[in-house]
Amino acid sequence: MAILVGIDEAGYGPHLGPLVAAAAALRLPASGIADPNLWGRLRGHVRKRPRGPSGRVVICDSKEAYTACGAAPLERTTLAFLSACGTAPASLSALLEATQVPSADGESADEPARPWECPDALALPMLLDDGAVASAADRLVLGLGRLGGGCERLWINAAPAARFNRLVGATGNKAAALFALTADLVAAVHRRWPGETVHVTMDRHGGRRYYADLLAQAFPMVRARIIEESPRLSVYTLWRTDGPARPAETQLTIRTRCEQVSLATALASMAAKYVRELWMHQLNAYFGAKVSGLRPTAGYGRDAWRFLADIAGVRRAEGVPDAAILRCR
Repeated sequence: MAILVGIDEAGYGPHLGPLVAAAAALRLPASGIADPNLWGRLRGHVRKRPRGPSGRVVICDSKEAYTACGAAPLERTTLAFLSACGTAPASLSALLEATQVPSADGESADEPARPWECPDALALPMLLDDGAVASAADRLVLGLGRLGGGCERLWINAAPAARFNRLVGATGNKAAALFALTADLVAAVHRRWPGETVHVTMDRHGGRRYYADLLAQAFPMVRARIIEESPRLSVYTLWRTDGPARPAETQLTIRTRCEQVSLATALASMAAKYVRELWMHQLNAYFGAKVSGLRPTAGYGRDAWRFLADIAGVRRAEGVPDAAILRCR
């Protein structure tokens, strides 16, 4: 058996709300992970298009799913995947606890909660009933089971404004901050399955083609061998220089539009977007209860500045600094 992992992010561009990176792991026969495009092999259980036959689980780029159908497919897929992994979070707090990943910056777990961050109070599922989630989980278990595999693990690494700003300050730019979040996930994957065959697929960060130096900086106890660095793919093999007698090896493939060719990466994309949407729901609900007629925001572009102006009075009264809510990049 082997492990297929997909990594993706949501919220790279907005001014408000967290940047969220996620990793979704599947267990498959070793012969089945060379090609991460599992949609055809799971036909009848999942679908790649947001709209289609009812019952099948939507697994696609989160932006496509959200644009077509809102947050409902994000919720169904993410909670179904967690259920198939053996976890059924009843709140956002429980979801974050079940999916937390050790962080290299060492501060995310101690980050003080802002008044609009009340994950214990946000019950899940928020948009669907338990039956819809359970039926989707059954589909995933049955489909992957017929391939001889199953759902293994979901990790979430979120950086709300304060942590995001700190990461940008420490790394120098937004792209490096995203890589820091992603590196935490790769490290968690690499530690979780020592000695097993692990393939990780993830999206390129912007137009970057070369990652060997970044990997060496992020993982001083891990060696990276370059397999390919081309316009199409960047592929590396990682192995530890300490640890068990049989070193853990992880193949890392980085490519453009990875969520179109890797089902696990599409799963991670949907989970990351779902957690970001829950975070924004908290933000909008908190300030909406304090400012009459306040229009909610998704946190992007001019609308983010409109929202900040509309809540300026509340922010002054409650002493909310810009760095607690506004991202620096």
